[in-house]
Amino acid sequence: MKRLMRPGALALVLVPLLLSGCATKAPQDGDERARELLSQRGLAVSETSIEINGELSRQQAVQAALLHHPSIRSEYARLQIASADVVRASELLNPTLSLSWLDLSSGGSEFNVGLSQSLAGVMLRPARRRMAAAEYELAVLTLAQSLQSLALATEKAWYQLAAAQQRVQLQQWASNTALWGEQLAQRFAAAGNIAPLQQAQLSRRAAEAELALLQAKRERDQARTELALWLALPHDHWHISAALPLPPQGDTDIDSITANALQQHPQLQQIGARQARLQQQLGSKKRQRWLDDAELGIEHERSGNERASGPTFRFRLPFWHRSRGTLQALAAQQELLAAEEAALRQQLPIQIQRQLTLLDQLKAAIDSRQQRLIPALAAQVDARQKRVNFMFDGVFDLLESKSDELYGWIDQVDALAEYWHQEAKLAELLGHATLRAGGAALDISTVTPSNQKGAEPEDDTHRGHH
Repeated sequence: MKRLMRPGALALVLVPLLLSGCATKAPQDGDERARELLSQRGLAVSETSIEINGELSRQQAVQAALLHHPSIRSEYARLQIASADVVRASELLNPTLSLSWLDLSSGGSEFNVGLSQSLAGVMLRPARRRMAAAEYELAVLTLAQSLQSLALATEKAWYQLAAAQQRVQLQQWASNTALWGEQLAQRFAAAGNIAPLQQAQLSRRAAEAELALLQAKRERDQARTELALWLALPHDHWHISAALPLPPQGDTDIDSITANALQQHPQLQQIGARQARLQQQLGSKKRQRWLDDAELGIEHERSGNERASGPTFRFRLPFWHRSRGTLQALAAQQELLAAEEAALRQQLPIQIQRQLTLLDQLKAAIDSRQQRLIPALAAQVDARQKRVNFMFDGVFDLLESKSDELYGWIDQVDALAEYWHQEAKLAELLGHATLRAGGAALDISTVTPSNQKGAEPEDDTHRGHH
């Protein structure tokens, strides 16, 4: 068998082929690194499934969402695509084999065989691998951000449901109070001991309270559905019995919080990863424009008894352009990222300070209501009860005072719901994966509903004696 190629020439082509077999192993640590990022942002992600059946805590709700929500499968699939791209970037194009057989007019034949490999594929392989690795880093940050957004959305939905449930309970008591007032008015009207205007007013209050209760129940059911969508559990055997926590106590160091946000904010980390990827892409494109379609190979020619072998090199002459438009677009993208980073660093401190100021104002109102207004309303009910006992006031005055107290508690629940909604916005601004820990729970069991013993309204024997 005749040898067509010299060993040295053959090695010239086989070296790239050997390189192409050394593909990079696909990175598989992205999910673990995403969990580490979340841990740094205040959220520990469970790797094992948890049993959710019965009472659902805020922490359990977040873990259930991270384990079961369908969007997470999509995010992990995108991470696997980025991992596969790292492997693909390390692979070379298959070499080109060319064969030709020509019959010569003078007699005999001419046989040509060639083997070539893309020079750009070999020379730019390290750059492509670095660019794919930068893309994988961005995919890890994107996964962490998606998990974080899901956790915050679930936590916010849990707070909304907790508030809605407490609002329903208080509104139920307020509705009962108004209903008893209406029933007493009907008894007094039958005895001719109440003015038609006052009876109509009491009936209106009872109807308005009933409508408010129906609205509160609709909001509770909607809040439960919202949380269920985030949990994505295959069953509905869960409930929330926890009460809304009061705002956290203690002073806030705005400068320290802002400095940490500017140093570790997820959006800034993503911008940095996109800048690194773009820098790799720009460097690769600058080199690639000189190597496009360049091929290095070897050819062997046989014509009769004559044989010739030697290396070949082909490339496209850069007469018309050298990727100037592509390079200009990449430079513009770098400028866009720099502008985005500058805007974020300028806006974040202002937004954080404004949000912390708003939370301080909401907390001051909640504290004032908790320490002053609600005790005053309760004291008013006690004082009114004594006046009724001494026949100075009537039972309708007592029911009105009790209604004022219950609506004061409802206002407190609404204020707390708004506070934790704004806390979720603060967590997003700070780049945290969870809300700050609250204080003691809002205990509405201290409220003594007028239907505590389920008694029917009694006739007001004191009416007309005050």
